[in-house]
Amino acid sequence: MKKKSYSKLALNAMHRASKEAIEKAANLDLKLPEWKDGKIIFVDAKKKLEQLNYS
Repeated sequence: MKKKSYSKLALNAMHRASKEAIEKAANLDLKLPEWKDGKIIFVDAKKKLEQLNYS
């Protein structure tokens, strides 16, 4: 396997893991920390999940 394909596999795995974490947080009605405009804000996990599903 080439170096490029390892990095692509790793990025895909991180995307799957982040989606799974957002789904779990949405089921538990939690907020997620997100970096925006130089500060950390908390975003509703259900809204974030909706954004991912529409993208």
